[in-house]
Amino acid sequence: MPSGELDIDRFRRWALGDLVDNRNRGLFAEWLVGEALGVIDEAAPRREWDAYDLLYRETKIEIKASGRSQSWSQERQSTIRFGIEQRSSSWTAASDEWIPHDEPMRFADVYVFCLHQPVPATNENVADPACWMFWVIATETLDRELGSQKSVGIRPLNRFASPIAWSDIRKEVDAYVDSRQSI
Repeated sequence: MPSGELDIDRFRRWALGDLVDNRNRGLFAEWLVGEALGVIDEAAPRREWDAYDLLYRETKIEIKASGRSQSWSQERQSTIRFGIEQRSSSWTAASDEWIPHDEPMRFADVYVFCLHQPVPATNENVADPACWMFWVIATETLDRELGSQKSVGIRPLNRFASPIAWSDIRKEVDAYVDSRQSI
């Protein structure tokens, strides 16, 4: 067994170093949206399995990520799909309890869909916000238009909202929050 102190940054590079990997790209997308909204707190690490990904101005936000290129060799580009499945229970980190729901539902108030575009994907272009497209869509729109559908592609997203740049995420989410507060 080696002696000496462990370097936590070495672990992070080992575990999260490949940003093209679907899991890591999804985590990066959550962080990217969190940075755009100014809600990333290094003292409060990300909670796995919470009912939603981010909280901004008392609004629950779910982040969904996909990419045209994968970390493995592909003969053609990936078909873009985002999971939006309704759930019949949710775990809340704040109370550390599972909450059952009579009807399956989506727990967030708004979804931010994140699409990494370049082919091939590299760590460098995944880390560049300009290489992503984003859609901010209210959960009520997904529920009304897609019902219990489990996934969604780009075409329906474009019907519900125009794609935006990373720098516009806060403005779009603010517009949603402000519209809800005026009701």
